[in-house]
Amino acid sequence: MITCIVLAAGESTRFPGNKLLFEIKPNISILEFLLRSILASKVDQTIVILGHEADLLASRIQNLRAETLHTVTNPIYHKGGMSSSIRRGVEHALDSHAILITPADIPFIPSEVFDKLIDYYFSHKPLLIIPTYKNRKGHPILISSELFEKVLAISEEKRGLKEIIETYYDDIVFLSTDVAAILQDVDNYEDFIELQSNTNDQI
Repeated sequence: MITCIVLAAGESTRFPGNKLLFEIKPNISILEFLLRSILASKVDQTIVILGHEADLLASRIQNLRAETLHTVTNPIYHKGGMSSSIRRGVEHALDSHAILITPADIPFIPSEVFDKLIDYYFSHKPLLIIPTYKNRKGHPILISSELFEKVLAISEEKRGLKEIIETYYDDIVFLSTDVAAILQDVDNYEDFIELQSNTNDQI
């Protein structure tokens, strides 16, 4: 089983409101758009980690009505940072062969990228896979269950997943793609406007 952990607990401090609720298309928010792509892929289970405005986000994605989609609240997202959300997700995915991790604000990752990582994992069983576009590292990151114990020990003080990536750097498969969307995150409102202006080219 492959589980995708979607990190959606942040406060969007550089955005005028919760950016995950901003609509890329009419009635389709940033978070919903990404989840539709994941649900259309070979991912077996999707866990959305919520924190800031958890109830609001949870209610917004109810319309997706997917049995494989689950929400989990991270009660310490504010002080524990992204590391605590990742740990929370892994706690609910311990029966998985591997996990995929992606922030919720990279909405245009197509289902084909998730499938490519999953297919490569089952064919070669690497510890880590990171997709790339023109030699730039993107998302999602795939982590084998062999490293779950290490992931459960990460913290912001120890630089989160960066510590694991550096420790196991020689074991990482950098899987080349021709998909620029694996790099395109929405950090601020200007990013959102730029992505929206290119929507017709990407979806």
